[in-house]
Amino acid sequence: MSGHEQWAEAAAAYAIGSLDESERAAFEQHLSACATCRGDVRELREAAAMLAYGAASQGGPSAELRERVLREARDVRPIGSAQPRRRRFSVVPWLAAAASLTLAVMAGRTLRAERAARARLAQELEQVRTDLAVRDSTIAAFFGPEVHVVSLSPTGEKPSMRVFWNHTRNIFIVTAFNVPRAPDGKTYQLWAIRKGKQPLSMGTFNTDASGRATAILAVADVITDGGFVDLCGLTMEPVGGSSQPTETPRLVGEWRHTD
Repeated sequence: MSGHEQWAEAAAAYAIGSLDESERAAFEQHLSACATCRGDVRELREAAAMLAYGAASQGGPSAELRERVLREARDVRPIGSAQPRRRRFSVVPWLAAAASLTLAVMAGRTLRAERAARARLAQELEQVRTDLAVRDSTIAAFFGPEVHVVSLSPTGEKPSMRVFWNHTRNIFIVTAFNVPRAPDGKTYQLWAIRKGKQPLSMGTFNTDASGRATAILAVADVITDGGFVDLCGLTMEPVGGSSQPTETPRLVGEWRHTD
């Protein structure tokens, strides 16, 4: 048996680093003098590199990737036929097995990604449905003979707030615009004012950075049981609100029916 035939099949094992130290040293000594084995090793390494590149660059398994990997395996030049050694190694089964494993892993990742995407879409759809239901419910609460409204403004200026009182649903709907955001440690508080009586808190809220707000506040029994409310006022209070106003109302308005 010639020197090349003795080492031909070791090229595949050498290309993927599976020879032990003594075998590798002996093969490298042969390799320095054998151009054919050097060509085999080069082609085997290129095929392995192509497989690794395909696995890293593809977002998911595809017919194109599978065909490329199998083509690389088929195009590798056959390495010898037999040798009197205890180790026999064929590159084509190795590449085919590696390709199958790569495709299986990538298929699993793609499936998990698709499931996660469907779950996110389902959550987003449910949130949209909830938001639409809240919007429709809020819009409906603005109208009807059971609804009163008050427009609040500084003296002599255009209104910068409106408060709707839906007596059926027992809620206040607050809409504010061009009302500067209350600073840290402060909040806005609304007051139901009856002539000759102490103001009653309607609740607290704050505006956003643009000076706008939409808030829904529950109506306390003490307000509904007290009869007609003449005025609505707005003050700035410590966070959490106050039992009574700590300043003269910044905005004030009279209640009226929406119709």
